[in-house]
Amino acid sequence: MRHRRTVRAFAGIAGIAVLAALTAGCGGGDKSEKASADTLPSSSTAASPSTTESVGTMPDLSGLTEDEARAQLLDLGVDDADIVTAAQESLLDPGLVVGSVPGAGNAITGTITLKIAGPVGPVPDFAGQQVSDVQAWAEERGITFTEEAVPDAEKADGEVLSSTPSAGQEATSEIVVKVARTPSTKSVYLTEDLNGTYCNGDAGETFIDGDPYDGSYAQPEGDNCVFEFDLGRDWSRLTGIVGFTDTSDSGTRMRVQIKVDGTSKLNQVIDFGKKPLHLDVDVSGGLRLSIELSDVSGSGTVGFGDLQLVGAGKGADLGSTESAG
Repeated sequence: MRHRRTVRAFAGIAGIAVLAALTAGCGGGDKSEKASADTLPSSSTAASPSTTESVGTMPDLSGLTEDEARAQLLDLGVDDADIVTAAQESLLDPGLVVGSVPGAGNAITGTITLKIAGPVGPVPDFAGQQVSDVQAWAEERGITFTEEAVPDAEKADGEVLSSTPSAGQEATSEIVVKVARTPSTKSVYLTEDLNGTYCNGDAGETFIDGDPYDGSYAQPEGDNCVFEFDLGRDWSRLTGIVGFTDTSDSGTRMRVQIKVDGTSKLNQVIDFGKKPLHLDVDVSGGLRLSIELSDVSGSGTVGFGDLQLVGAGKGADLGSTESAG
């Protein structure tokens, strides 16, 4: 009987010891060890390396070969696997770099695309598109772009009308594009003469063939008189009418000449009593416009009605002078 009690007592002591050990494992122990354990990083919150960190600024690689461009990028620390190529139509020699994505001066943060020069195909049909599309196409291929403005009230401003070379033709180093521009106009008035011996001219309401016009008139009092205007290449057409005013003598005839930079655009004799002459004169690209009046027979006053320069958006101020011929 005593033996049994001894065993039970030993078992009870062992149980207490085990319980104490478990208790120490759960909440006790050295505080410094616990603090060390608390400062260890958790696998769920540990920072991972960035895959978009910049390795530098993109250099200008235009004109280099693909191998030369790659060598520069590798020197900057770019991984070779992050460098890809794409064909780009260009006038540069085939195989040369014509651009990159990202472009020169931008941060390198990921994959780099080198645009490699290849043959330029035929000119696309740009008719009906906006001129900015043609300009972007030309600049991307190293082609010189030139716009030729055409006043057109029917088309949208900036709409492409045609190109040279035309659609389907082989591309060259330059493309000239005719572009519709909303017309602008500027009225043209013959100024008062500087020397009454040669010209009498004035602006205001003018009656031609019985109808009133906003215009001007002049009467040569010598061999002829010439009115000149600065165009500045900003205008494309000169429109309006020309005829004798209602106060002119019957039987009067007079020669009207219109020149642009010395080149004759109109040379015609008008007669009193006949219908006025309707003007539509091409002055595109001109710097200097001249209107010259000279007597043929009789005595009369020439009237210019609704005389206007038609341009394509810009339109410089006109300076005018007159001189004796």
